[in-house]
Amino acid sequence: MKPFHAFKMNSFLLGTRFFSSLLLLLMAFSSFGQNPASPPLDSSLSLPERSFDVLWQTFEDHYAFFKLRNVDWKASYEKYRPLVNTHTSEDSLFSILSQMITPFQDDHINLIIPGKKQFKSRKPSFFNSQFPDPKAKAQFWTMVDTDLAKHGFQLQAAGPEFRGKPLFYFGYSKGIGYLRFSRCFASDDSEDEAQDAEVAGKLLDSILVSFQHLKTLVIDVRSNIGGNDEFSYAIANRFSQQKQLGHYKTVRKGGYESFGPPKNYYLEPQGSKPIILPTYVLTNDQTASAADVFAMIMKTLPQAKLVGDHTLGIYSDMYGFELPNKWLVSLSNERYFSNKGVCYEGKGTPVDIPVKTTRQDAVKKVDPVLETVLKRVK
Repeated sequence: MKPFHAFKMNSFLLGTRFFSSLLLLLMAFSSFGQNPASPPLDSSLSLPERSFDVLWQTFEDHYAFFKLRNVDWKASYEKYRPLVNTHTSEDSLFSILSQMITPFQDDHINLIIPGKKQFKSRKPSFFNSQFPDPKAKAQFWTMVDTDLAKHGFQLQAAGPEFRGKPLFYFGYSKGIGYLRFSRCFASDDSEDEAQDAEVAGKLLDSILVSFQHLKTLVIDVRSNIGGNDEFSYAIANRFSQQKQLGHYKTVRKGGYESFGPPKNYYLEPQGSKPIILPTYVLTNDQTASAADVFAMIMKTLPQAKLVGDHTLGIYSDMYGFELPNKWLVSLSNERYFSNKGVCYEGKGTPVDIPVKTTRQDAVKKVDPVLETVLKRVK
């Protein structure tokens, strides 16, 4: 996986959308030393005070979205810094820092005491309001699979498993292909993102061979936890007929609105033959991180339409650093832009055809997003 400064894996809702452990995040931090934390202004202070100051100052120097997230960071310092002194306990400090980062509502901001606990600055989610726990989320996917089966789709699995789930599910019925992937990486033990993406791309090629005779394709990335941008491009490139700008990004350098030069990323044909079928990409507000990016770059292709709900809207790689007390922290230090120059951070990639899914839909075992697509292609 990427070293933490480049690691996109949102989830670590790590106990959520995600992963029920801190495994991936701690893996990402294992190559520590790659991202410097800003030094405390006074190194003679106590450990709790220095830890607070390092977190605050590193955000001050690197975070990319104070204005967009409507956070007055200097006011936060004035409010919370007086609460920390030499006698502040571990639990109290964790609570204070958690309260201070809560208003960001940026799921790429994480505070972790290794081996003990983790806090994420989460954005409110319609999907999570309807499907708030593992049982409810399992009911959501039961709804999806039941509706697919009703329409004649017999799903097959392909690729390595992660937490009991294969990389791809796929099937077809009545001229319509269905492809689902719930993460943007093939293997959780790969340290080479390009190689990992190549593996995924070749595996997808073997699946797409069976789709060549179809008239429409559905790609389901609802609640995709993210992973690596290289993976997202490897998949999207199979649908690209020519080289074109996919997105660009900038890294914060200096003041709140000072950023380095843009770095461009391009879609270009990969695989034996581009898939130019009408393609519907299914998303929801838990389609995250590298899957945010996948939705954004697929939206640039003329044959693709997004259906469902906007994605989560956390595009930046995570800038990870360590506090003096050995706690781990991540923040967003990059701004991603579509090929048209739009930054969807905080809002998510918008859909072309909006459809919400409720708990009542799951009870009925009828997937309104899938049904919307199937009605359009009849």
